[in-house]
Amino acid sequence: MPLPDATPDKRIYQLLKTTDLENLTFSDFQGVAEKIYAEQGAEDELRRIVLVNLARLAVKGEWSGLTDAGGGEYNVELIKDISGSYLRHTISNYPPWGSNSNSNNQIDSINTPEFYPFISPTTGDLTEMGIYVNSAAANTLRVGIYNNDGDDGTPTSLIGYADFDTSGGTATYQTSLSDTISLTRGTQYWCGWVRTDSTTSPGVRGAGNSASYFLGPSANAANAPNQQSTLVLSGSNNALPSSVTATNLTPTYGVKLRLTLKF
Repeated sequence: MPLPDATPDKRIYQLLKTTDLENLTFSDFQGVAEKIYAEQGAEDELRRIVLVNLARLAVKGEWSGLTDAGGGEYNVELIKDISGSYLRHTISNYPPWGSNSNSNNQIDSINTPEFYPFISPTTGDLTEMGIYVNSAAANTLRVGIYNNDGDDGTPTSLIGYADFDTSGGTATYQTSLSDTISLTRGTQYWCGWVRTDSTTSPGVRGAGNSASYFLGPSANAANAPNQQSTLVLSGSNNALPSSVTATNLTPTYGVKLRLTLKF
């Protein structure tokens, strides 16, 4: 049955009729369709293009190029490549979850893991993670990257982590990671961190929470609810778990770890 009120086909079907849908490649289809102009006079041809491509994709089960042509889930456009030494992404300040603050709050006694979400600015494997130690103390800060639960938007499985020696001061970088941490641009992940020993308290630089976004629902309708900028995990003292149970997470007035990622 022809398309309603359509003129007889002189191009799309005529040029593709010798190839069945199972063997029709995108290159074959593109070669026929790409010369059509997007104008009112070509409306019938444009309808046939959509119909043929949908039929081709349905038969082949090949939806790439149709479902992902618009970019990543969040369609973010963060700068990913700058010449020179500007290669580190400070995810604690990146939109949409980052804190719009340059204040250098300090993270001290973190015995239970805390988390905040971020959107990966590019696709690739991490080659380095970096923190800044304000006040040195003999300890280890473990920083991990977690997958995001697509249903409830919380951290789920640990992808990999880096251990930072906090006995020295200033910027500290770690290129030795526990596993390959592969991230996808425009996808949400979580940063989690905890000190592995509760006996000493290194001071690690964090992003101010005064401009952070809430991460979860409040317990009540308080006039001035706490700034819920991080999630704290109960039941996992001085260790990052391999997986996170959402019901063990609580929004808290936390300071985001100022973390840089390098791809």
